[in-house]
Amino acid sequence: MRYAREYFEAAQRVLERVWKTQEGNMKSAVDAMTRVAASGGVVHVFGAGHTQIICQEVWFRAGQPACVSPVFDEGLFPYNGPGKGSALEKLEGYGRVIFNNHDARPGEVVIVISNSGRNAAPIEVALAAKEKGLTVVGITSMDYSTRVSSKHSSRKRLFEVADIVIDNGGPEGDAVISVEGMTGRAGPITTIANAAIVNAMLAQMAADIRCLGMENPVFISANLDAPSSNNEKLAARYRERIKYYGG
Repeated sequence: MRYAREYFEAAQRVLERVWKTQEGNMKSAVDAMTRVAASGGVVHVFGAGHTQIICQEVWFRAGQPACVSPVFDEGLFPYNGPGKGSALEKLEGYGRVIFNNHDARPGEVVIVISNSGRNAAPIEVALAAKEKGLTVVGITSMDYSTRVSSKHSSRKRLFEVADIVIDNGGPEGDAVISVEGMTGRAGPITTIANAAIVNAMLAQMAADIRCLGMENPVFISANLDAPSSNNEKLAARYRERIKYYGG
């Protein structure tokens, strides 16, 4: 279990580094998110490929605020074929179409997650959001992104577009474990880092909203022996803004 232990140790190092170096940027993001949520607005989350896992992590689940609106797109889901999803993520114009068909309003916040920060879809979502007057929080690997060129005609990478940049601490290429005799590395790390960053910010946002004297904004697990009226009430509040609550 040598390599399994090394992975746990690597994950701990990455999380510690993120907290030590990104706390200030995370606070800036939380402050913006709290202002939006407290005023009745919505926080949007976008990822392409495997970073769409984070969109699913934060939407309509126990402990998460109801005001989170995922920017889902079936074409970018890996289960529709990794080649197709990868091609669409690089297709210029696709990200702008996705975001312009999403109910996002001036003054709100969008969290855009892209480890390399170089592909067209996340860059275009960030650009379209800024044009609509949203604050863009970019979560990316600075080690990765600063070593590669943009694949978008603007020549910009996500960290060069976002208003607030949070470095997820992942390495170039994402994986962290070098195995003897194996080409390349094993053990991708950024899903853990991205989930920790977004969950931490949403937890702080929920606490900050409560400190303002507002109603508890988070969902309760449906598998607890507790009334479901809390969840139904929260979903109903945002159903007009977040279409997935109507399904």
